[in-house]
Amino acid sequence: MLALTLALALTGPAAWLDPHDVKAGQRGVCITEWTNGERREIPVEVVGVLDATAPERLSVLVRLDDPELAGGGVAAGMSGSPVYIDGKLLGAVAFGWAFAREPLAGVTPFATMRDIGAFAPPAPLPPPTLQQLAALGQGRLDPLAVLPRLDRGGVGGALPVAVSGLPGDQTGWGPQVLARAGLGPAGPAGQGDVAGVPEPGQMMAVLLVWGDAQVAAGGTVTARDGDTLWAYGHPLFGLGSVRLPAARARVLAIQSSYQSPFKFFALGEPFGTLVADRPSGVMARIEPPPSGLPVEVEVQEGAGVTRWRFRVAEHPLLSPLMVTYLANACLMARGASAGESTVRLTLRARMADGQRLELSQAARSADAPARLSAFAGAVTALLAASPLPHPQLTSVDVLLRREEIPAGAVITEALPARTVVRPGEELAVDVRLQPYLQPASSQRLLLRIPAVMPLGDVDLVVADGAAWTDYLLKSQPPNAVTFGQQLDALRRFESSTTLVLALESREKGATMPGGVLSALPPSWAWSLGAGLGGAATRVPTSILGTTRWAAPYPLEGAVRIPLVVRPPRETP
Repeated sequence: MLALTLALALTGPAAWLDPHDVKAGQRGVCITEWTNGERREIPVEVVGVLDATAPERLSVLVRLDDPELAGGGVAAGMSGSPVYIDGKLLGAVAFGWAFAREPLAGVTPFATMRDIGAFAPPAPLPPPTLQQLAALGQGRLDPLAVLPRLDRGGVGGALPVAVSGLPGDQTGWGPQVLARAGLGPAGPAGQGDVAGVPEPGQMMAVLLVWGDAQVAAGGTVTARDGDTLWAYGHPLFGLGSVRLPAARARVLAIQSSYQSPFKFFALGEPFGTLVADRPSGVMARIEPPPSGLPVEVEVQEGAGVTRWRFRVAEHPLLSPLMVTYLANACLMARGASAGESTVRLTLRARMADGQRLELSQAARSADAPARLSAFAGAVTALLAASPLPHPQLTSVDVLLRREEIPAGAVITEALPARTVVRPGEELAVDVRLQPYLQPASSQRLLLRIPAVMPLGDVDLVVADGAAWTDYLLKSQPPNAVTFGQQLDALRRFESSTTLVLALESREKGATMPGGVLSALPPSWAWSLGAGLGGAATRVPTSILGTTRWAAPYPLEGAVRIPLVVRPPRETP
């Protein structure tokens, strides 16, 4: 009987069964890959038809009759396993239930899966805002909050994901990143000679990361017709039309679990491209796979430097998640997984039209690796999914330096040499710092008072670069109307390792596309706003001058001191 069913599977999905013709008590078989790549036949019995909870979501409930599934239910990775009734393809095993005591499964009818197509994809989710990015730099936002969350509609449960070349720890922060995409549980990818195109009942995997490490989501092929394959019986991510590498995979073992059994699998070479990801399943074609987005991660710890080169899924929602996951995993590869640390990040990105971006950030905290990894992912999201017309993102480099002995300082006080200043003078300011577990120190900076400026009250602002960036975004929000102006706004982000001294006037200014105009008369701001169609916006204060000092560690804090500007002294 097994040979006959396999023969039917290999002839292509020429005959399928209408789910409305299925009756309770009918018996059939499910073909799925088992330990060591064996394809086995599991008897099934139809329990009933489940009403659709959404358009085209009708499914058939079956009971799998196999002693190895007793007490654990359907294993993650069985999704897509074809089910045959009376020699006709009913559909794909698509979901089970956690903590199941009996192997019941929902089957997505192939009558629905066969209509999967690659047509116009849905609009991507909006990327994080500049304000969210600034809040993350200050540690005021949960790192996960800036990352895309892919809602698979609760269909199919978490997909099993295999990780090779990087830590597969299930208790750290990295698995939470994968869970944002509905991936898990994660296990190490096995080694083995796996090649060729999978047939119905065999396992395939969609590559999300490849190169010096691999991250892949696994499932089972339901049917094949020539160069087209259908699989999973539920969405991978629900992204619509996609282009992701599809590879052969082989099951090594089944991890039994009352909560969530899953398949360990080995990854093979890509055989084609996943072209459609829809509610009823996925579709792949046998063709050259996409090349992916190049991502390089460099980690310096002590005197050692380690570099990894990856390719990641090129999609505005998946790329940020994978950049975040890789940055965090590389930090955890050799470093401590708990406790406070200091992490410094430099991110470099290139666009197809030659434009470049370089940003730096630093953090000292227990969640510093997560914060800086999420910062890299959030910047990637802003570049890959900008709401403004933009060129393609062509590469991302993430440079990380980690110190397990935390280093940093709090800005406790700022003491200007005097509080009455005159235009053209130089003002000395002593900034008191309290380093972490070290004696207090002081840093002197010189600030030039502009030769031409309004008289009266002004403020001296002393802040770390991350706090200063956050303040400017709130008080002088950029009005970017082109992608180039959005890049300029990103370039104004400053690291917390920068100490900023600024002279702020209470005269109003204006923001406009491409920059800020300070201390404008009201009539000028009104004229600019009218001439630019409202693109110029009044802001409550004006920045008249700044100076900076590059600190050897992250800083925290901000101080505001009132000053008075008097007329210049008369020359005798």
